[in-house]
Amino acid sequence: MSADVKIQPPSEDMKWSTGSIRILSQTVSASEISARLGITADRQFERGSLVNPRNTAGSRRESSLWIRHSGLANDSDLADHVRALIDLVDGCREELARLSIECEIDLFLGFGSQNGQGGCVLPADLLAELGAFGLDIVLDLYPPGAVEDY
Repeated sequence: MSADVKIQPPSEDMKWSTGSIRILSQTVSASEISARLGITADRQFERGSLVNPRNTAGSRRESSLWIRHSGLANDSDLADHVRALIDLVDGCREELARLSIECEIDLFLGFGSQNGQGGCVLPADLLAELGAFGLDIVLDLYPPGAVEDY
């Protein structure tokens, strides 16, 4: 490593956030969800697939799981993740409503900070727009030192 490069520890006020849409179903396959929405998943798992592919004798998934991330960096504001996800599925409102009959659909948001303090603002107009989709919001809070990697 070059002598002029210094590794800086994270600042005490560093915050991170992330967001994704998750769709879980026992009747609709993850590949069918992609086809119906016209959106490719970032991660997907089919019902009956191994939870851990390295353990062929292990448990199998009871449901299909479809995940699409916001595509934003973790240093983006949480509201920006929500906005990106709304923009992503804006043309899919009717199909999301149809899928919600057979699927559990939520907006999965993660938030953490180095010092354990912090918060975010989700503006009322953004929440109203999100409410029109009928999606549940899951807010996952992480303690100091937790690294987001999913």
